[in-house]
Amino acid sequence: MSKKAGKKRRQKDVGACDVTRDRVRAHFLDGQTGPWARKLGAEPSATDSAPSTDAEASASSSSETAASAASRPVGPDYSVPSSIDIVADPVLHAISTRRSISKLGPETPNDADLRELIHAVSSVADHKGLKPWRFIIIRGHDRIRLGEALDEAGNVQRKAGEINEKPLRAELLLALVASPQDNPKVPEWEQHATAAGAGHLLELALWQAGWGVMWRSGNLTNEPAVRRLHRLKESELLMGWLYIGAVPERYRQRLPNSTRPLPDPEQFLDTL
Repeated sequence: MSKKAGKKRRQKDVGACDVTRDRVRAHFLDGQTGPWARKLGAEPSATDSAPSTDAEASASSSSETAASAASRPVGPDYSVPSSIDIVADPVLHAISTRRSISKLGPETPNDADLRELIHAVSSVADHKGLKPWRFIIIRGHDRIRLGEALDEAGNVQRKAGEINEKPLRAELLLALVASPQDNPKVPEWEQHATAAGAGHLLELALWQAGWGVMWRSGNLTNEPAVRRLHRLKESELLMGWLYIGAVPERYRQRLPNSTRPLPDPEQFLDTL
């Protein structure tokens, strides 16, 4: 690489770094969100210090790489204490306290509330921004129609006047549908993962807004009778239903003293 080209590239990187840092400062309100944001907001801009030469950078990088390899521990290094406060951060607290509520009260969010929450969760990680998911609102008599479709799919014969009461366990159900789009760079499994991510984010958003949720599915979820009821395209996949309602007061009273432990996070972490 010529000196001129190298200089242009360094100038471009410096500019991008400045923009990123300025955005972080603005987004986190001068670092009031967390320790790492405060630290980043306090750092000088990249233009405040002169860039090193290619030779200096290469020598420094080689030295650091060699030293790092020699002292690298086996597995993750937990010697540095965490600065994360799960209790103080409302988002982390919602994530850590979320529970699936099987018995829900009759109150539900209205459709305008759902629209706002789904607007928020549309930030889910989404390769190429395909938005390969959608929700279907199921209330009132439509829940009975769902029960009938499930009975047809399971070849269940009921006595006159009897109905499938499973869809009646909540006043509001949201069917989550994965709707993959044709894109050679985004395989179908990745789009299914995005749809599932949207569903889980909506669970968290509802929980943070004060609603209880239970994500249910089953072996009959994508049987022909059930798919017809939801008017699914051939390429679409029904990923289950979010049963939504009020959290019963007796459960709210137990929640602060809940002793259900979260799993040991070390089982989910490793290094190459």
